[in-house]
Amino acid sequence: MTTAKGNVLSVRDARKNSVGRHLSPSVASVIRFTAMYGGMKAMFGDATAKKFTSKSTVLSRAWERYLATLEEMRIAVETAPQFDSAPNQRARAYHQLMEAQAIAYNFALVPRMAHPRIFKNTAWQTDVYCSGGNGPDFHYATVFLDGAQTYRITANIRDSKMLLAQHNSALPGSPNSRMVANYDFADFEIAPDGSFTVTLSAEKAEGNWIPLLPDVGYQWLLFRPSIEGWDKVPTELHIERISPIAPDHYVADEFDEAHTARRINFAADYVRYIVQEWMLAFYQRVHANSKGVNLFAPIGPAISGEVGSPTAEYVLACYEVADDEALIIELKEPPNGIYWGIQIFDVWLRPIDFRTRQSTLNSAQVAPDADGAVRLVLSRRDPGVAQWLDCAGFDQGQILIRNYRSSRPAQPVIHRVRFDELARHLPAETRRVSPDERTQELGRRRGAYLRRHGE
Repeated sequence: MTTAKGNVLSVRDARKNSVGRHLSPSVASVIRFTAMYGGMKAMFGDATAKKFTSKSTVLSRAWERYLATLEEMRIAVETAPQFDSAPNQRARAYHQLMEAQAIAYNFALVPRMAHPRIFKNTAWQTDVYCSGGNGPDFHYATVFLDGAQTYRITANIRDSKMLLAQHNSALPGSPNSRMVANYDFADFEIAPDGSFTVTLSAEKAEGNWIPLLPDVGYQWLLFRPSIEGWDKVPTELHIERISPIAPDHYVADEFDEAHTARRINFAADYVRYIVQEWMLAFYQRVHANSKGVNLFAPIGPAISGEVGSPTAEYVLACYEVADDEALIIELKEPPNGIYWGIQIFDVWLRPIDFRTRQSTLNSAQVAPDADGAVRLVLSRRDPGVAQWLDCAGFDQGQILIRNYRSSRPAQPVIHRVRFDELARHLPAETRRVSPDERTQELGRRRGAYLRRHGE
């Protein structure tokens, strides 16, 4: 990259000590110019690029800012410690950069305010949209709302043991974004057949009610219905606006230049948040919080952020394991709440694909040993142990335990042992599985997610 004066600006100079910081205005302007001019030159040639003037200043400025943000975040990724320490995960970082754009589009540009929808397959799901570390046992759903309107949700809890709804004021990264409230539907009125309705409005409503921010035209809810068994059915959710509006009430919000530019800015800010807070800073904060590798420690809101569930206890470790080693994760007193689960991530907080690999297990899928402790094995090769956690061959990454409504905290301990001595460190009754049994279980896993999310 070069400046207008011809001075070379290296990637590392442009983003030295990059995590969590914005570029200086001068560097940001260079990146903005480079992104815009480079794209024009590639498409139309050098002469046309130099004389091109946009016919919409408000849209072009928003677009330039978006492109500059993408390049700034790419540089931040390439100068992050993880990019050096985990070279075999660099491609996953670029995959995540592409996904950040897709999920930002889904959250910032797609929602239509006149007729809101509860989004499932375009929110967090399987290995398609997993920025920030989606869980395998939650059928996430999002809805975007205007505080000036009144809505009604019609639902049935089905097989979900737990349903949470988290209310946020704006997309993460946007000005004034914050978590407003968190709701546990155990506190709501639900009929014996599992059905219920909820009113969402700024004004108090009778029955089940979720208050909206009256002066915020773009706020959102994140639903977390739990679903543990392969044959279980998650909570059913439907929404409708019940307040009357004129047919053209949201015409400007749909495709007016200023409003579209505003949404493009939302997308840019969300991409920045995804990269800075989830991809880069999270791993480093977990490492610092645990004071090293292969050590678990609970995290608070300062690390879990505004999208993390206030209902959950999150306990994390950054792991390291060689090919000839295994990690025994031991819970002497497993959590006794409504749900707990364990999951493996890469260094960018992207889940190891739990649709096709046994990279996750939950309280319904594990069994304690004779002494009451639960033991799981993380290794780069399949040890033939039923409670194996597949890390996809990566020698480093992150381990997360989610713990909901438990009277005691999760207190896991990691024992690092030689792979060929693993049996010596496990109880004699440890259940083993054959390659055929593993294949059959993975088939059940894939089939369950296919039924939940479709082709």
